[in-house]
Amino acid sequence: MSSKKRKPHSQTPVGIEHFFANQRKRHEAESAIGLPFVQSKPPKEKESAAATKDTLTVDHCDSSNNNDNGDQVDDLSNTKHSISSSDNSTVDTSTNTGGSSDQSTSMMGIMQPQAQQCTPNELPLTTDPLHFNPHEYDTIISSWPTESKTSTKHTVPYSFLAHAFTTINATSSRISITNILCNMLRVLMIHTPDDVLPTIWLCSNRLGATGVELGVGPLILTRALTAVSGGISSNKLRQMYRDHGDWGDVAYKIKATLRTIAFSKNPRPLRAREVFHQLRHVIASVKGKGAVDQKTHIIQRLLLATHTAEEARYLIRTCVGNLRTGAVEKSVLLALARACVLVHDGNSKPDVLKHAEDVLKECYAQCPDWDRLIPWLQECGWDLERIFEKCGITVGVPLRPMLGQITRRMTDVFAKLTDRDFVCECKYDGQRAQIHMDEQGHVKIYSRHLEDMTDKYPDVVHMLPDIRKADVTSFIIDGEIVAINEKGTILPFQTLSNRERKNVTIAGIKVQVCVMAFGENHDCPGCLILAVNASNSCLIDLMYLNSESLLRMSFRERRSRLRDHFVPKQGVFDFAEGIEARGVPDDQEKVYAFFDRSVREGNEGMMVKVLDPPPAGVQQPLSTYEPDKRVESWLKVKKDYLEGVGDSLDLVPIGAWYGNGRKAGWYSPVLLACFNPENDTFESVCKCMSGFSDEFYRNMKQFYSGDRILEHARHDYVTDMVPDVWFDATEVWEIKGADITISPVHKGAVGRIDPDRGLSLRFPRYLRTRTDKTIYEATTSEQLSDFYLAQNSNGT
Repeated sequence: MSSKKRKPHSQTPVGIEHFFANQRKRHEAESAIGLPFVQSKPPKEKESAAATKDTLTVDHCDSSNNNDNGDQVDDLSNTKHSISSSDNSTVDTSTNTGGSSDQSTSMMGIMQPQAQQCTPNELPLTTDPLHFNPHEYDTIISSWPTESKTSTKHTVPYSFLAHAFTTINATSSRISITNILCNMLRVLMIHTPDDVLPTIWLCSNRLGATGVELGVGPLILTRALTAVSGGISSNKLRQMYRDHGDWGDVAYKIKATLRTIAFSKNPRPLRAREVFHQLRHVIASVKGKGAVDQKTHIIQRLLLATHTAEEARYLIRTCVGNLRTGAVEKSVLLALARACVLVHDGNSKPDVLKHAEDVLKECYAQCPDWDRLIPWLQECGWDLERIFEKCGITVGVPLRPMLGQITRRMTDVFAKLTDRDFVCECKYDGQRAQIHMDEQGHVKIYSRHLEDMTDKYPDVVHMLPDIRKADVTSFIIDGEIVAINEKGTILPFQTLSNRERKNVTIAGIKVQVCVMAFGENHDCPGCLILAVNASNSCLIDLMYLNSESLLRMSFRERRSRLRDHFVPKQGVFDFAEGIEARGVPDDQEKVYAFFDRSVREGNEGMMVKVLDPPPAGVQQPLSTYEPDKRVESWLKVKKDYLEGVGDSLDLVPIGAWYGNGRKAGWYSPVLLACFNPENDTFESVCKCMSGFSDEFYRNMKQFYSGDRILEHARHDYVTDMVPDVWFDATEVWEIKGADITISPVHKGAVGRIDPDRGLSLRFPRYLRTRTDKTIYEATTSEQLSDFYLAQNSNGT
């Protein structure tokens, strides 16, 4: 973590005169949105310093806790946090991989969440799942709120989720995180099964399968927090955000220190189901004039309904789409799979749990939509074997795309695919697109990370009737959209990124689109696409045709179906150029020549794909379509692989220094980081100051301004460097360098190659901004270490 010291936040006891002034402000705030006002008890004139200094004691799941005494906040940089499990053993969590101990227990002056010893209204989620029995806590569940005043059916309070998130955040252990989630889900499966679906979404940093956009930005958050803060100005709130780098921490600070959002003795607890409904089905649907005021009003009401500072923290983090708990998607999948097995039949054998995990992963890869999977599981009694029979790809539900495995040497292609038939196809510099059409002719287009981008490409939708034959009633195509000029030359990916994301009309299109399909074009060898100022779609694969899944077919069969049922159209749609070859020495020259020609024509390189099933007794590589997997049946060979470090890296800007000389007034160099999905952190890799144009510098200075500038590093930044300004992690840059070295100052992949030092990229150069990737799809720590090892094995 950054070694930059943070000043502890001072606290001033609230006196009698301040209390009644704040009571009046709270009364005004609550009355404005129709909440009943109940007078809180005034504090003592002077509070003991000892009572407010050492620890935070909050009953996270107590629905009667109105927080009248206030959650105490202090800089606990020298205080160790611990998790007390049900057997009263204590686990020290004061250390944090890649950072100093003071930063693992203090977040920029805000107390880090810490798990409490189990009280009558909490459940010991840190217990080993094999020793955790959800049935033992029936009495606790009976104290949970009911679905309505007339119902006897209980529902999970949001405070229980906040307690789980807090407990998760107190550990960096993947096993512990999975166990906590597993225990939480088992409680819900048994006692309140209808809460499993909203809880899974709330744990996943997403609110829908194709990305639900809440449209909640700094303006709405500032207004909502100002309204419930008892008089804190918007300028002060923005300063708090710059100090902490997290709107959730700002909400925590306000809730924990101000009495103005204390509540009556027994208000109705905020329910997890209610939070999910208000965010996904209400806020996300508010559009047009007055949307800001409506969204502000809803978030304000939710904040006033929270009982604890932790609820406020995670409510706001959910609004901005980043829980920052370290519970990544893989952890949620593993926890759910294990919970299903333990609830369904109680079998805890390792091989049974592993099989369950594999089944759920495959189901989720084909249908990454909890709205479908969870109801199916609930209907099947949480039996994963039965859900596997139900699960399959569905038009309108994007599946996670298959990925190519990185190949660093041309000779590796023949070493891995000895005596196997394969096809080499051009690797285009475009945008991956998954195109769906149902039997009613409705079309959807999704990005590689499953975002709906149909509105971005109305011209692709318009041309589909012209490129499919009459017998095609429904399909799912994996394709690539590329931009070309009037001469047929492929233009950089950045040309496509200039197109608006929404509300694009065919009449207003400046960069036309043409879809390219990946399947060898025998009719037009050597031709790409000819179109004026166009972008072209290239079809990579056919996954679904006329209500039939093709995933289990070989690539040769899928490619044949693609060519038999779709017709190329010049300037609009085409198959990718390619050649067939075999993994034998006689074909090496042909493959090398095709790669060179592909690069000369402006492509990134080539993809190598196995055509047929493996021989008997050989498991890999397969020729089937494997969603969400990076396997050796698809090999990715880019021109960069044959130079220096090999592959370019996708890194996240997290800070910068002020430029000197010609670069005065701009940011240069920029601190870049890779992503570590194991603990949800960004680890510094290099400082980049090459490859930037003057226009880029101007745009960057404008982009990284306002709320994107932080006064301190985010808690998930791992670096020993202290730039002049910190950036809020927002975008991904593609960076090329000379080689990767062990670094005493950077923390990329720290602990993987060297126990104390990380990896750094030498002579980094900016190539482009990856608008098709989120910050969580940046180069990972594991990939960075793999690049380093591959580089050394090559002798570079």
